[in-house]
Amino acid sequence: MNKKNIIAFIAVLSIFLIFTGCKTVSTASVIPQSLQLSGSDITVGEVLIAEMPYSKDENLKEQLIAKALKDSKYDFLIMPRYEIVQVGLSKKMRVIGRGAKVK
Repeated sequence: MNKKNIIAFIAVLSIFLIFTGCKTVSTASVIPQSLQLSGSDITVGEVLIAEMPYSKDENLKEQLIAKALKDSKYDFLIMPRYEIVQVGLSKKMRVIGRGAKVK
C-alpha cells in the first residue's frame, strides 16, 4: 500500500470511529434510588389506600403513592400493591400498602 491509501484508510477509520463512538449519555435521574433499612430503623403503621382514574401515564404509580402519603405522617409505603379496579364504566388504579416512617 502506498502513502495515499494508508492516509485515506486512517481518515475513513477515524470518521467511522467518531460517529460510532458518539453516544447519548443518560442522566443520573433515571437511575433508581435505593436505600437499605433494617427493621429497627423504621416504624410501620397503618394500611394506606389511594385511588385515581386509570390512565397510560408513566407516573401514575408515583402519583398514587404521593396521594396515599399526602395527609399521613408516614415517609413511604412498604410493599405497595397496585390493582386496576373496574367501577361502572370507568377504570381506577388503586395502591394499598403500609405506611412507614424512618426513626
